[in-house]
Parts: sequence; C-alpha cells; structure tokens
Amino acid sequence: MAQDMVITYRSPESINDSRYNYDTEALELALEKTSDTWGGYSLLPSPVMNFPRAIDFLKGHELDNPMFKLSASAELCEEFEYVPFPIDLGIVGYRMFFVSDTVNYRLSKVKSVKELKEFSIGQGAGWLDGEILEAAGFKVRVAPNYESLFNMVAEQRFELFPRGINEVELEFKSHDHIPGFMLNRTIGIHYPLPRFFFTNKNDKKAAQRIFEGLVMAYEDGSLKELWMKHYGPSLEFAKIGDVTFFDVENPLLKGVDPSYKKYMLKFGSLEK
Repeated sequence: MAQDMVITYRSPESINDSRYNYDTEALELALEKTSDTWGGYSLLPSPVMNFPRAIDFLKGHELDNPMFKLSASAELCEEFEYVPFPIDLGIVGYRMFFVSDTVNYRLSKVKSVKELKEFSIGQGAGWLDGEILEAAGFKVRVAPNYESLFNMVAEQRFELFPRGINEVELEFKSHDHIPGFMLNRTIGIHYPLPRFFFTNKNDKKAAQRIFEGLVMAYEDGSLKELWMKHYGPSLEFAKIGDVTFFDVENPLLKGVDPSYKKYMLKFGSLEK
C-alpha cells in the first residue's frame, strides 16, 4: 500500500496570527479533492517562523513537502517549485492602511499617489511588498516581527501599515486594544499580488497534486465557498466601496508565467 503524502503547512507566528488559516484549509481541500487519484495524506504543522526563516526551510530538506504561501516573483519561481495558482484569488493586492489616530486625518486628505508617498510604510522582514513599494518610490521601514508592526504604527514609528482587505477585520479586532490604533477607511493601495504555494525543488509531485486539487476546487465552486467563509466578513467590515485605491505596478512579476491570471477574481467596483 502506498504511503500517505505528508504536507507541512505554515504555523502562525503568534496567538493572534490568523493569516494562514485559509491557506491550511485550502491545502486540505486540495488534498481531499485528489484523494481518489493520489491517495491518502497527512498535514503537519511547521515550526514557528518568520518569512526569511520560511525561505530557509524551503531551501533545505528538514520538512516533508513544505507548502508555504509567498507572494510570487520571478526570482522565487525560479528558485523553488511552486503551485501556479493564486491562492487568495487576487484579493490581497487590494490593501488598506492601519494608522495612528493622528495620521488618520492626514491620510484621508490624500488625493494622489504622489501625496501618498510622503508617508512612511511599515513592512515585515522578507515581505515582497516592501520591494514592490520601494520600487514605486515609497519610504519603507522593516520590522523583524509581525506582531510588533501593530504597536509600531500606533506609536508612529512609521505612518502606514498596509494590509489586504481580506485581513483587516481579524487583525483590527485582535489589536484594537492598542492605544491610538485605527483602520483608515478612505484611502487604499492596489498592486497585482498573486500568492502561490512554494516548496522545495525536489517536491514536484506534491506541488502537482496541490495544483490539481485547487483547480478542481475552483471549478466546482468549493474553493470560492471556502474563500467567502474566511474573507467575506472582512470585505463587509472593510466597506471597500468607500475606499479610493491608488494603483502601483509590481515589477517583480515580470517573467512569471501569466497562466495564473485566469483564476483571479474580478472585483468589479474595486477596479479603478
């Protein structure tokens, strides 16, 4: 009898870190969809890690078939095996800003990308967003720890902390005890940001299975149901119809196979 395929999923960095809940359930859904053709499976949690450490694990062989969601770039797609499917269906590229109560008023008056670039932006270590924003001319400050970013923006150690519209509800409610911490509801930023599951170059079979399962789930509607379960409440909370999104290019996608685009959702009124 063939052994079950072991997949290692990304563990949260803190008790308030809900970023990977959808990813883990999407992995399980893909594995279930392919159980008839690929056989059994088991999901194991990874050690706690930040993004640079996650990259190190993908390079090594300590974990069984690690499947870690990362923002796609030509460099990452060359270095690692990956699943060419945008797990978040493109929503995470629409971003709103956590701010301090002092900065909130000033940000609400912004009328252009040029004016937006006058604000400093906080990012986590190893996040691809930092490279995208720097390439566009923004001032980026990097913090090594995810949780610290929420306190830092409230303390104005930088002025803006952009988060995906699918992330803002849970993150706001987990951190609204921080004095001065706010979600700005008028100004946002958008750049194409497909996120793929990446794994070690040797784990091609695992990547192929996850891709087949995600496509099956996309086509039968079960992935969209899972997506809505996790992200629908945040979209309602964010009231994105009231937000002006300024567009920024993502130069890191140059050279990435564009076939993933057919799985990206169209956000209608979000398109500016």
